[in-house]
Amino acid sequence: MKQRGQTLVEFALLLPLFVLFLFGTMYVGFLFSDYMSYDNMARMAAREAAITGPVNSSYKGLEQQYGSMIENTHMTTNLYEFSQITIQSTKGMSGDSVPADGVRVEITTKLNNQYAFVHLLEGIGIEVPKGYTIRYYMYNEKQVEDSGT
Repeated sequence: MKQRGQTLVEFALLLPLFVLFLFGTMYVGFLFSDYMSYDNMARMAAREAAITGPVNSSYKGLEQQYGSMIENTHMTTNLYEFSQITIQSTKGMSGDSVPADGVRVEITTKLNNQYAFVHLLEGIGIEVPKGYTIRYYMYNEKQVEDSGT
């Protein structure tokens, strides 16, 4: 009889840890899935912007196209929601990873507070990032090939 009670107590002690581990794994999976989706969109937008170039010295049309594509296709889990996309020329920018004559695409996200697990993590003292920004740089490979010959 004492063994049955011991098993029940052990189960009651370990169940919250198991649930936390399970939901933690799901959270990391959602986070990775969203990040990869946004990263792929940034890469596609940067490639298109580098190849087509600006229209009237602006990438606003491309920003609107990719922004609406991200919002309307429901390609993410919405753990981190799309906030904005900016595309700009890298002329005049400095840095080790900035191409001299290319484009920079930034996709900004924000945390969706509707997920109960986010509140659970914050309730036990684990801070969840409120959002992140993906930066992607690309240069027009065709222009580099043309100027090299």
